[in-house]
Amino acid sequence: MKTNFFFFGFVFLCLLLVQPNTTFGQYERPREVSNNNGKRANIYLSLGSGLQYKYGMIGGGVGMYIGENTLGELTFGLGGYGFKTGVNMVFNTGSNKKWRPTLGFVRGSGVSNFETEVEVVYNLEVKDVTTKINLPAAYALTPGVQRIIMFRNGSSLALDLGIGISLNQHEATFSEDQVLFDGVLRPSQLISFSDLQKTTFKVMGPSGIICGVSYNFGLGLK
Repeated sequence: MKTNFFFFGFVFLCLLLVQPNTTFGQYERPREVSNNNGKRANIYLSLGSGLQYKYGMIGGGVGMYIGENTLGELTFGLGGYGFKTGVNMVFNTGSNKKWRPTLGFVRGSGVSNFETEVEVVYNLEVKDVTTKINLPAAYALTPGVQRIIMFRNGSSLALDLGIGISLNQHEATFSEDQVLFDGVLRPSQLISFSDLQKTTFKVMGPSGIICGVSYNFGLGLK
């Protein structure tokens, strides 16, 4: 799946280079909203932040039209589950001042040998311990809707709502064979994460309720 993802990204960037007359953008063409010079943006670069957002807690993207009313975008950013990358599409972009459906795919890179404090259970006793953990890569589909505000300079502000649907199991594990519990090294296979800690890991992943805001910089006006 990782190979297919980067192959898609390579094809996307090739199209970006070989189709100079194609209209780019993360959001709809300003057909009904004229900018200061009567021009429209050719390329859009995005910066955004949100909860389970395609850009993570902070990140950006670059997009292009892949059809008359369909926009495609490559996204990247930092989230609670490591580095976040993905592809996103906005449909029915010709509908001005309306919610438009979106569909994306995101990947959280996960982390390895990450030292942190976690809540664990040993012999029914719950304690916070500091240890190293592994979080495997996580994948999710992200259907949703989007609403934008267009500006006269060709840029736009967007609100995205949706839900992330997990595509794989991504359970955290201990990196080492032993965990220091209450001053004594215990075999890690005898220790488990608490229910609260498991929920925390799940929230950190790319699935769940999506809510985010981004600003789309219009470049290459023509």
